[in-house]
Amino acid sequence: METSRTHDRAQDQEDTRAAIDAACRQAAVEGKRVAVVFGANWCPDCEAFKRALGHRLVAPIVDPGFVVVKVSVGNRDRNLDLMAEYGMNVGSGIPSVAILEPDGSLVVAQRDGEFRNSSALLSVAEISSFFQRWTPAA
Repeated sequence: METSRTHDRAQDQEDTRAAIDAACRQAAVEGKRVAVVFGANWCPDCEAFKRALGHRLVAPIVDPGFVVVKVSVGNRDRNLDLMAEYGMNVGSGIPSVAILEPDGSLVVAQRDGEFRNSSALLSVAEISSFFQRWTPAA
């Protein structure tokens, strides 16, 4: 993924908030929204979702419309308070995505683990549709 639009996976709460703040500033300059992607490197669904973000049908929607911040939930023990602030719960499944305006306000958050089966059940079209729906107006 391009470093200009993607912030590497933040590990702790302080790093996470700093990464989200930086993404919001970047989104404001570029006229984008922020996609906060909660996941873990041990999670096959998260890895499948990460690959899908670079897919030829998804990347043309995500790249121009979103600054992506990947947030680690560790072994379901990191950044859970941030998920809770967005009304999300790691128990519902990961990956989970929260879409923010550049001012940090929440647009939408996945609260039912919609992408938790990314490696098996979700199609690239479903992921593409999600981001298309929340792409900022031109």
